[in-house]
Amino acid sequence: MCNIKYYIKETEAYFAKTLGEDVALEPADKGLLEGLPISVSSNFSFYEGCLLRQSVLLAYIKDGDSVPPAQMKKLLDIIQRQTKLVVILITPCISSYNKVRLVAQKVNFVIPDKQMFLPSLLLDIKPDRKIGSDLKETIPHFAQCLLLYHLQISSIVGTSSYELSDKFGVSYATVNKSLRWLASKNLIKLEGVKTKTVQIELSNRELWYKALPMFVSPIEQLHYTDALLEGMMISGVNALASYTMLNEESRQCWAITKKELKNLNVVTDEQFGENEIQVWKYNPKMLSTEGVVDKLSLYLSLKDNEDERIQIELERLINAMSW
Repeated sequence: MCNIKYYIKETEAYFAKTLGEDVALEPADKGLLEGLPISVSSNFSFYEGCLLRQSVLLAYIKDGDSVPPAQMKKLLDIIQRQTKLVVILITPCISSYNKVRLVAQKVNFVIPDKQMFLPSLLLDIKPDRKIGSDLKETIPHFAQCLLLYHLQISSIVGTSSYELSDKFGVSYATVNKSLRWLASKNLIKLEGVKTKTVQIELSNRELWYKALPMFVSPIEQLHYTDALLEGMMISGVNALASYTMLNEESRQCWAITKKELKNLNVVTDEQFGENEIQVWKYNPKMLSTEGVVDKLSLYLSLKDNEDERIQIELERLINAMSW
């Protein structure tokens, strides 16, 4: 397994290849880090150097998803205020969803040999996309729904695009693009001559953990209302409470589709209301018929919640999965 020194060398090589500049990165002087709270410094390994004539401090973390983006920004801001240097997050692994959130918060980060976003140095170098002009980096909504269906409800092994199109009531083009995306990420294989069918060599547990960095929250929009919705899928904290020992909240939360939102006969607001309405990227009823959203989508919708109680119950939820 590659260690931190390997990734620091990879970072130096990436700077050289991309910027044409030799950057020597050395372990940060201990005096530079004096005064940093241990709760901050313990998350990272620190290296310093000079990039584009600017002194920089690199904060390496093995798993970029281990700290929620909002919390990551707070930690890096504390380091920058203390050291008076431009601080750059270095990580070999982070999900597409969290990369987008880091960009939105203007956090400097580098993924060696893949992406460099350094707003403090006016640099934004994105990865080359080699998987086809019609395939985006972010997982298609239906592709995620399809894998979660396979993991929780029924195997999709041996099915074709036409069969999946009929089963889920979505267009052939949507299914085809989703399957090609999954194949491009080595999550599935497509085998056959005239009609290709889905093959999956990974166990369900292996598939979940391999796909997890690529999965995104199913929530596309949030609305609020004082009304109570009848017959809608329960989501949020109360859904987690139905699966775990967590106590229910008085605030209600439902997951619906865009079409259902348009047909609601209640007053909604984008900021104010007693209850929450989540508009999902895919139909939550595809993955559950019990009136409560499925466990894995629920996990993805709450995994960045900073409430420690919720994080504990989410961990228990995943550990209790019968893969």
